[in-house]
Amino acid sequence: MVEAFSESPTFGIAKILQEGRFVVPSHQRDYSWTVDEVQQLFDDVADALEKKGDAYFLGLLVFLTEGEHFTILDGQQRLATTIIIFAAIRDWLRQYPDQHDEARKIQDAYIGGSELGEKEPTPRLVLNQANNQNFVDFVVKGAAVEDVITALKKLKRHDSNRELLEAIIYSHGRVKEIASKIGDPTKSAAYFFETIKFFRDRVRTVRLTVADENSAYTLFETLNDRGVDLSPLDLVKNFLFKKAAGLSPAVLKDMQFRWVQMIAALSNVKASSFLKVFWTSRHGRIRTNLLFDTFRTTYKDSNKAVNLSKDLLGAAEQYAALDSPDDAVWSSYSAEARSTVVSLKLIGSQQTHPIILSALARFSATEMPRLLRLLEVSIVRFLLVGGGNPGRFEPTCARVAELIFKGSITNTAGVLAEFKSSGVYPSDSDFESAFRLKTERNSQKARYFLRALERDAQTLKKGKMANEWEPGALTLEHVLPKKPNDDWKQILKADKEIVDDCAARLGNMCLLTKINKDLGSKGFSAKKPTYNASDLKTTKDLASFTVWDRKAIDKRQEQMAKRARSIWRFP
Repeated sequence: MVEAFSESPTFGIAKILQEGRFVVPSHQRDYSWTVDEVQQLFDDVADALEKKGDAYFLGLLVFLTEGEHFTILDGQQRLATTIIIFAAIRDWLRQYPDQHDEARKIQDAYIGGSELGEKEPTPRLVLNQANNQNFVDFVVKGAAVEDVITALKKLKRHDSNRELLEAIIYSHGRVKEIASKIGDPTKSAAYFFETIKFFRDRVRTVRLTVADENSAYTLFETLNDRGVDLSPLDLVKNFLFKKAAGLSPAVLKDMQFRWVQMIAALSNVKASSFLKVFWTSRHGRIRTNLLFDTFRTTYKDSNKAVNLSKDLLGAAEQYAALDSPDDAVWSSYSAEARSTVVSLKLIGSQQTHPIILSALARFSATEMPRLLRLLEVSIVRFLLVGGGNPGRFEPTCARVAELIFKGSITNTAGVLAEFKSSGVYPSDSDFESAFRLKTERNSQKARYFLRALERDAQTLKKGKMANEWEPGALTLEHVLPKKPNDDWKQILKADKEIVDDCAARLGNMCLLTKINKDLGSKGFSAKKPTYNASDLKTTKDLASFTVWDRKAIDKRQEQMAKRARSIWRFP
């Protein structure tokens, strides 16, 4: 194994770029450095240049040798960011005719020069399939920063190119800012030349090269054991591709295609959580640091590995839909079921995600809405109102997910029975008692509770016609303000702790159908006409109180609690 690894002394990162060409495998993770990390690199280099101190160490780079290119196993973020910074300097220099030759030198040495007979530059670094086109267009070839900003505005929130474009925009802005502070273009150019030389000679890395895929796989295991930050998703990906490569090139190609589809499906969600949720939905609870070893042991057979890649793709598409009611996964479900998906996202349903994934694979379409409703009710009863321990809820959800996938639980009634036996579905009386004292400082969750109470009130008043009730945007109003004015001095004098104790109580809150800035911190008597004119029954009922003190808040929340025990009950 010693011959399989080649370790070098430290090298300047730009020197490494200058002497080779590098490729990020199409299945590797996307560019993911945030603006904060790019800024930190700029700041560290600027500080080191000013102090003229020792070299700045940038960590370990790991490559696999493949012909004339080096395949990057670890280090793409640092290499790509270095090139992004150099490209920003190159583009700044290009605005001055006397600096065109210097800009070309930077381009040829570190970014990508043109071969004889070719017009297009050959990049020093090729990123993965998701990022490379943007990298070539906006970095290697160079583009006006306004074009990058326009492209960024078109991206979805979790698009795989968002961090890349943000890094490019920040780097251009930072270079322009540096030049503006220096003032003189010639002096600015000299500073940028020193910056590039610093990257070449003193921004040091340790370069580690492996000779073959077996050595690479062993290295990934070793680095993971030693705590190097390699995503379990990356490790599983490399493991699966190795298994597929042992079957045939066609099988490997199909798996790579599925992987790209999977990453695309996860582009608008937090992909780093997917692998653990997937495993839990199939096999039960697992610690994150054991994911890779467990996958490797469970799917060591090549055919099982191929089937796993198919299951991962389907599960990824469903996982991406868990917080998105408009996703195609929910297209055949009722509006009520899609509304429950919205509610689950709002109240925080991450611990139930393995259950939903399992059920999507095992439950019928008619059973899924019932399950979603049970999960919403259980989260409210046990976590949001009952103050239950999340550390107790999570293992219960993991066990239920496993039982569903294995066929031991076949319907929502079975899930409810498991919840009750595990103590994560409080009784009506316990829930009502807890609701009487419920405080909520998160305005979105407070609106969630109040909307449900208002819908229930509308149902009691109008019957089936209440199904059409949809007031649109609602604002949250604290009857007793967080910062009361002098209108409340009598109440505050009689009860000095009332604001601290009661301002965040649900009984002290109501909804308004439009923003009414005039209410603000006014006294209760001044607010009553607005409440009385409201179309919202739970708000209008406030006008029946003559004074708004602790007793009134207790009474109103007691009324709410009585209705809550039936609103958040299953079935």
